[in-house]
Amino acid sequence: MPLPTFRFPRRSKSVSAPIKWIPHYRSVDEEEIKEEVLSTSGLETKEEPVVVREFRDEANKSWWAYFDEYEYRETKEEAKSHRFWYWFEPGTSAAEKKLICKLDFILAFYAFMGYWIKFIDTANLNNAYVSGMKEDLGMKGNDLINTQVLFTVGQIIFELPWIYLMPRVSVTYAVFGCEMIWSLFTLVIYRAESPAALKGFRFVVGSAEAIFFPAVHYMLSSWYKPTEISRRGGFFYMGQFLGVLTSGLLQSAAFRNLNGVNGLPGWKWMFIIDGCISFGVALLGLVLIPGTPTKCYSLWLTDDEIRLARKRMEENHSNLSKVTNKSFLDLKTWKRILTSWHVYLFSVANIFFFNVNNTSSGSFSLWLKSLDRYSTGKLNNLSTLPPALGIIWIFISCWGADFTRKRFFMMVFANTLNFIANVVLAVWDVSEKAKWFGFCMSYWSWAPSSILYPLIHDMLRHEVNQRNIEWMIIYVMGLQSSAWISRLIFPTVDSPSFPKGFSTCAAFSMAFSFTLALAYVLYKRDEKKRAMEYGIYVYNSAKGETIPPELEKSHRESIESTQIAGLDSSKEASLKE
Repeated sequence: MPLPTFRFPRRSKSVSAPIKWIPHYRSVDEEEIKEEVLSTSGLETKEEPVVVREFRDEANKSWWAYFDEYEYRETKEEAKSHRFWYWFEPGTSAAEKKLICKLDFILAFYAFMGYWIKFIDTANLNNAYVSGMKEDLGMKGNDLINTQVLFTVGQIIFELPWIYLMPRVSVTYAVFGCEMIWSLFTLVIYRAESPAALKGFRFVVGSAEAIFFPAVHYMLSSWYKPTEISRRGGFFYMGQFLGVLTSGLLQSAAFRNLNGVNGLPGWKWMFIIDGCISFGVALLGLVLIPGTPTKCYSLWLTDDEIRLARKRMEENHSNLSKVTNKSFLDLKTWKRILTSWHVYLFSVANIFFFNVNNTSSGSFSLWLKSLDRYSTGKLNNLSTLPPALGIIWIFISCWGADFTRKRFFMMVFANTLNFIANVVLAVWDVSEKAKWFGFCMSYWSWAPSSILYPLIHDMLRHEVNQRNIEWMIIYVMGLQSSAWISRLIFPTVDSPSFPKGFSTCAAFSMAFSFTLALAYVLYKRDEKKRAMEYGIYVYNSAKGETIPPELEKSHRESIESTQIAGLDSSKEASLKE
């Protein structure tokens, strides 16, 4: 009798199901996401013809229409339907509202928490400096500003790899890994025994934090429409001000309650507390960060919600193509970038913008200390006032940008108030009340941030690879300038009057507004060129321009077919009744 043969079951080629509570790649309609197609023109070529939804004669256009940023993206009827007091745009479906609310929790809330702890970990240096660290470590001369500069240098160096990596890796795991590193080195700062050790630890913290800011804006612009994003970006940026505010309160509490415990001064306990909180926020990010609609790792979104998110971006004419490895090195990509006005003008604008603020120098805390009338606890408490007001300034700017749909105007408005604040402080020979006014108004300098960076993403929405590279170049140009400009204009030995610092901030504020005005002119020109993509045919009868007969015919046929479809649907409804 022959021995029975046993056949082992063939191993399935399919990947085993991932553990549900661990973030994993969500493969949803993978075959529908096309790879990026490179073109020398930089414009998308659509196979299907664009349906004309409106013919617009600019012969008698009102002058104020020029200041409508969405003039060439929507018909006049669509523009009239906008209600600035509505949280959701009229006509938003229940499914879309649910998706937006989910995104507000998993993305906007995490961004807020991440930025909150990031700026606790950043602002604690200035608070520690005026709370005993200077004396304990023997810091002299410009040691404080040099430590701040090395932190920024770490950021600059480690921003560069993300120019390539950001759209090509899992943002969820990349941010989580970097957060764990910055949490660890924030914690071990308490072991620093010299200015050199402090500078080394801060360099690593800055390097690990390099991914956070661009990653958040990359994700926000991938999920939210341009009329929704400023509010979420504003909420994200409030985390910065709350972080600065909280850092002062935590330092005050640590100095009051923990100073001398286990032989450690209060400022060292501050870094221990910050490091522990940072680990918690890093774990929160791992659970909440969704990635992007085409590279999603969310534990919370359904497949249909991911599809809906992609549809929303397609309606905004955002390019959802897969970014290939070859496209980064392709000469066509770099030709488009190097011939794009955005990368040059916004790089200059961002250099101005990064240096319009005096708050990063710790100028307010140093001025308070120079008065020699406040205890350490009182000084740390008072240092929370300007960032607390900054939360109000960011609310006005970012909510105003979304609800009025005037992004450029709100940036210029905030920048003008910052200009006034820096002029007051530059004069310096003013009353103490005037100085308080100048310092309290200084946080207007940060208010345009969550309008500016999503706006750049929006302008470059048509080309996914070009958008990511240009945005990162623009950001790095601004960031690198702050490393050496702050060193030149805010040397610690010039405190508290900083004659070069405040006057330079005022000058850069004015220059930033001028670059925004030029950018707006070019933005309107480009939007007009692309109006046909949104179904709006623009002509000027005063210049002898007319509507092509074939377009007029197709437009008429489109209207008739829509009316017939409406009649058919109404008949079906009446028959059912």
